[in-house]
Amino acid sequence: MPKVLALMAHPDDIELTCAGTLALLSAAGWQVHMATMTAGDLGSSTLPREDIARVRLCEAQASAALLGAAYSCLGFDDLTIVYDVPSKRRVSLLLREVQPDVVIAPSPLDYMADHEETARLVREAAFASTMPNWRTFGNGFDPPPCHHLPVLLYADAIGHVDHFGHRVPVALIVDITDRIDLKESMLAAHESQRAWLLAQHGEDDYLGWMRRCGRDRARDFDHPACAYAEGFVQHLGHGFPKDDILTQALGVARVKRVGQG
Repeated sequence: MPKVLALMAHPDDIELTCAGTLALLSAAGWQVHMATMTAGDLGSSTLPREDIARVRLCEAQASAALLGAAYSCLGFDDLTIVYDVPSKRRVSLLLREVQPDVVIAPSPLDYMADHEETARLVREAAFASTMPNWRTFGNGFDPPPCHHLPVLLYADAIGHVDHFGHRVPVALIVDITDRIDLKESMLAAHESQRAWLLAQHGEDDYLGWMRRCGRDRARDFDHPACAYAEGFVQHLGHGFPKDDILTQALGVARVKRVGQG
């Protein structure tokens, strides 16, 4: 059974960016593992860090359960994700435990450093995870290296724009129209974020916002039957697989290529 690992910075990032595609892969027989770098410990204006982290972990687990997926949290703190050796070892450990065929990471061009640093860590950890002499634990214990480099996909940037408001292009667009209700249910599991988003960003209609983003990306799919879509860019650097795994798994009617070779 092929495996896909979606590893994002915070709880609800997966649901906002790629849950529809994960649902399609699950229906196609893929094993799905969802993971976040943090437990979202700063995601409340009223609860202490420890309390909101517990709430958000429960929400993330409930969301994954709707998909029949596994869930892991790597234990970083919000706003502290940086590319360094200990962090790369921690991400490599998860990759070796899951042994994914495909990894979905945040966009390298996104609105905050936690997302961008996660993208870099996932890329470098994936590359290192296949090397037998690379260690993920300082005490010498380590799972076996990954059998091969995974296909690495970067999901849509939040809101589809970079730091300057410029639209971030994608190369692959997946029609998730018939999975949008499941995606919404998964995102709705993160109920604690409604109050936080209103207090911090002046926006509490996070479910409607997600649907608007899906409709926005669907316009790039440019087919009347596609009402909602998610976008991806594949990492094509040296050593990484070049196969268009999304089209192979989901079919040409479901996936549209719009660039990148």
